[in-house]
Amino acid sequence: MKREHKKRLTNLPTLHINPEKSLGLIYKGKRLDGVLGDTIATALYANGFRILSRSIKYHRPRGLYSLNGESANCLMEVDGLPNVNAEYTLLREGMTVKPQNVKGAPEFDFMSFVDYLDWAMPAGFYYRRFHKPYRLWPVFMKHIRKTAGIGRIDPHFQIKGRFEERYINTDVCVIGGGPAGLSAALAASKQGLRVALIEAKPWMGGCFDYRIATYLSKAPLFKRVRKLIRAVYKEPNIRLFPYTFMTGFYNEHLVTAVQKRMDMEPFDERYIELRADATVVATGCIERPLIFDNNDRPQIMQIHSAHRLAHNYGLLPGKEAVFSVEHDLGLEAAIDLDALGVHINCIADSRHDGQHSALVDSLEARGIPLLRGWVASKAYGTKQIKRVRLSTLEGTRHRYMDCDLLVASAGLTPVTGPLNLSGVKMVYDFHTGYYLPENYPPGIFSAGRLLGLADPKSIEVSGELAGLRAAEACGVAVTETLKAVQEQLRELPGPQRGSKLVQAPVKVRRRFVDFDEDVTVKHIDQACHMGFDAVELTKRFTAAGTGPGQGGIPGHNLPLVVAQYNAQSPDKMGPSTVRPPLHPTLLAAYAGKHHNIFKQTPVHDNLKKNGAVFRRVGNWMRARYMSRDFTCQREIEAVRRRVGVIDVSTLGKFRLSGPDALNVLQRVYVGDMSKAGTGKLKYSAMSNEDGCLIDDGVVVRRDENDFYFTSSTGRADATVEWIRYHTRYEDWSYHIVNLTDAYGAINLTGPLARDVLEKITDADISNDAFPFMGYREFKLAETIPARALRLGFVGELSYELHIPSSMMPGAWEIILKTGSEFGIAIFGLEAQNVLRMEKGHVIIGQESEIRTTLHDLGMGFLWDRDKVASETVGAVALSQTEHQDGRLKLIGFQMDPDHRAPRDGSLVVDDKIIGHICTARYSHTLNKPIGLALVESRQAVIGNQISIFQDNCDGHLLKATVAPTPFYDPSGERMKC
Repeated sequence: MKREHKKRLTNLPTLHINPEKSLGLIYKGKRLDGVLGDTIATALYANGFRILSRSIKYHRPRGLYSLNGESANCLMEVDGLPNVNAEYTLLREGMTVKPQNVKGAPEFDFMSFVDYLDWAMPAGFYYRRFHKPYRLWPVFMKHIRKTAGIGRIDPHFQIKGRFEERYINTDVCVIGGGPAGLSAALAASKQGLRVALIEAKPWMGGCFDYRIATYLSKAPLFKRVRKLIRAVYKEPNIRLFPYTFMTGFYNEHLVTAVQKRMDMEPFDERYIELRADATVVATGCIERPLIFDNNDRPQIMQIHSAHRLAHNYGLLPGKEAVFSVEHDLGLEAAIDLDALGVHINCIADSRHDGQHSALVDSLEARGIPLLRGWVASKAYGTKQIKRVRLSTLEGTRHRYMDCDLLVASAGLTPVTGPLNLSGVKMVYDFHTGYYLPENYPPGIFSAGRLLGLADPKSIEVSGELAGLRAAEACGVAVTETLKAVQEQLRELPGPQRGSKLVQAPVKVRRRFVDFDEDVTVKHIDQACHMGFDAVELTKRFTAAGTGPGQGGIPGHNLPLVVAQYNAQSPDKMGPSTVRPPLHPTLLAAYAGKHHNIFKQTPVHDNLKKNGAVFRRVGNWMRARYMSRDFTCQREIEAVRRRVGVIDVSTLGKFRLSGPDALNVLQRVYVGDMSKAGTGKLKYSAMSNEDGCLIDDGVVVRRDENDFYFTSSTGRADATVEWIRYHTRYEDWSYHIVNLTDAYGAINLTGPLARDVLEKITDADISNDAFPFMGYREFKLAETIPARALRLGFVGELSYELHIPSSMMPGAWEIILKTGSEFGIAIFGLEAQNVLRMEKGHVIIGQESEIRTTLHDLGMGFLWDRDKVASETVGAVALSQTEHQDGRLKLIGFQMDPDHRAPRDGSLVVDDKIIGHICTARYSHTLNKPIGLALVESRQAVIGNQISIFQDNCDGHLLKATVAPTPFYDPSGERMKC
């Protein structure tokens, strides 16, 4: 394609580019030049490219349309990242840009023949045609998946850049940096309030920014808005967030947004959560696309797109233009562009009257024909527009005009996404032709053009009024000022009459309602004819509004077209539902900088000194191994033959006290907690409402209404809130304290554990005085208080010692020094994992999943069925699932000694997937691979052989035999001795 680098208009005061600073990009393997301030799309446009992509379904050529990213027309791959919207993405030096959704090149797409097969793709054809015959569905599915979607993801792609996050509290949040938003921010800040102002463009100014029309017959609009911007920058209470896209609006005025890098910021994208007391929505309007034949051709643009190309980027949008508009902004833009050198062949204005007289006079002075009551009905040209047919609204007369640019708009439509998310009901207004907000939630206000205002002064004053109302919602007394501004606004022009035009008077099949999904009026009519004649149903059946641009292009037209088909008034059809995110956001932005924030146990440094290899476990950094021998054979042998010690400080530790403490335990634990006695541990578990296991631990009664209990590491942070949630409706008196960080914990275990402990305490710890599942409190080395729990998680004689965190390092060193004569060894989580697996003990989250109940794990004996009055959480579900068929059951399995253990998570299969491996290791104690797995209940039979699939075995299945558990010391004598 021959490219003509367009000469920039460099003397315009409204420019947002620096023509003196060149930036290069690589497009289709060649270096092109843009300038500082360009977007990717405007840089390509400056280099003569008019076709930037192909449509998703018909592969029709698409070009620059809105400059606001309202469609997928300009989605491109940038530096390996697909689906980047080139319309608003700022150009950076060295970007590599590639077109998407093309076979060949955008100008010559080998898939363009699909455009002639549109007759074979009626509305919902993929729902109705590819499920029969069923045996061919896998073939259909394979090819549908290959052709669906836009952009290709390289599985090896790693996103580059810096991503941050920020959490902000403010009094007033203003969404939109146009004249109304700026005025609202100034009004609120002058009342002493903190204001955060969010604007999607890299600069403030909104619809005034690029217009040279005069303000109150004096200064041009762009100068007026710059005065407002300077005033905002001077206000210390106003915090500005340019190039920031709102993504969500939630309860209590929580606004989420993502800010993109403009120039020298130290981030590429920044995720923002902003909490306010009041919110002003001043998001303005976008243009409603004009629906006519071939209305998606390249070089068909919206008014503001053509206008901004010239005034913001110094690019003439065309040489010979035809306008088809319905409001004065179109006339204003035509006059401006004519003055800059674009020859305006004609303006078709769908209005029969109502044009501003000064604009009409200016058109006459320039010799630009104005056709009242006319509209564009068809565009001609294969790859970009060359000719347009204009028709009367009745379709009785036609005119043909040559052009290389068609500026088309059916009117304005408000950007109400933030209001939709806040729960505001939108109601059709016959005067403006807008869906306007009704019944605002407390503290939410709107202003500016989205209310239908067009007069510049009215827009500003409406913003000031909204800012004062926001201040009043924050508790500031502004009654008198508010009344004065209300009176001022009543004296100014109100909402402008809007367009009622839905589509041009033409009946053809290529009238596009949604550019992203290639949805035409024909598709809408077909859906309605089949009974999908409610907007939400039409949207889903045709996919209109479900593409990357969401409701940008079809959002307003869709309900109008549906209403027209049903011969109903537009007020009978509301707009479709809007959901967050309003703007597509990288997952990297949500993740932020990914700080490696973790907690350390009190003996972290001691472990590090002894050669620990640490791994991240939830919120903690824990010692996984104590050497580079990742089989942990020496650690395991030390525990089985002598004595070992492990840091288990991460276990949750809680004190629960008060008159209703026992009631609380009975509510959340499945067992009968009244059996938790003084000096005796009670083991039990917690289930959620579905009966699925979420936690286990031990409970001891330290006094009449005073309990001490533990939780798993993963639930330590959630236990308090879990208990409060499930007792929120009870008038119970109790206190709960999380002692997890206040106490560390050491597990001293092995056949010689008692010998070590006897040397550092004067307490009687004989088996008779301190039996298995017992609890005692004594001192170590006559100084360090310890709460001792006699447990057996690893299957050996064990003492779990809970010690104040500040004393943990001292206790740790004393135990190691005392145990040295007995061959004591520190062991890590991996050794503990193997030891407890040999004993058949489960780890929640390892041997369980979100659907796993106590019955599935063979632990149903923990559930006390007679504890009905306590309304135990999950009890109903446990009773319903106790004998339920088809569930996954926990089994033990073993393999031949010469086999290697499968990886955790490997699949258990027969003719289908029937389960998965939870944990599997080679047991040096038993000299063979063993493991635990969740499999379908029919396979959970002792002696049954199971097959295990692993992706690195060249398709060969590993074989294992279901075995009874525990694998080691089934009678439990070693931990009870």
